Amino acid sequence: MTVMIDSFFGVHPWVIRSGLWAKLKPGEVNLYVYLLEESERRCTRQLTVTDEEVKTVGTASRTLCNARKKLQEHGLIRYELGQGNKYKYTICDPRTRQPYPRDPRQPISVPKRSSSQGAASATTTPSPVTTAPQPLYPKPQAQTQPKESPLESHGLPGVFS
Repeated sequence: MTVMIDSFFGVHPWVIRSGLWAKLKPGEVNLYVYLLEESERRCTRQLTVTDEEVKTVGTASRTLCNARKKLQEHGLIRYELGQGNKYKYTICDPRTRQPYPRDPRQPISVPKRSSSQGAASATTTPSPVTTAPQPLYPKPQAQTQPKESPLESHGLPGVFS
């Protein structure tokens, strides 16, 4: 992934492009962003946190309760109540609404798009030889007409001899 800032975490593009982000309430956004940031910080897609820890984003306990339920309905997370009022959250793939496959501590590697979709294929490697970019506007070609005297080329043939 290419970003223009250091120290970042990401939101899955599908959440934005599908219009789901616009439907989320502020408390849901706060909880989801908190979970994504913690997931990145802890290097895992499965987190166990208390509501007190999540409150650092400025969300009330009742709002967090509703946000958990809604985020699970939207397929963004799964959660279960653990001992000591701790919740075990699992971040899900928003497209499938299921937890990502494999161990939650292993990074998900997304294959590059195929060349038919406009990006380089994951199986091909770029050629080491590159060509210079073609100019946007090509230079006009020289005309191959017989040379005329300067005045005749301006429409005054034989006036000045």
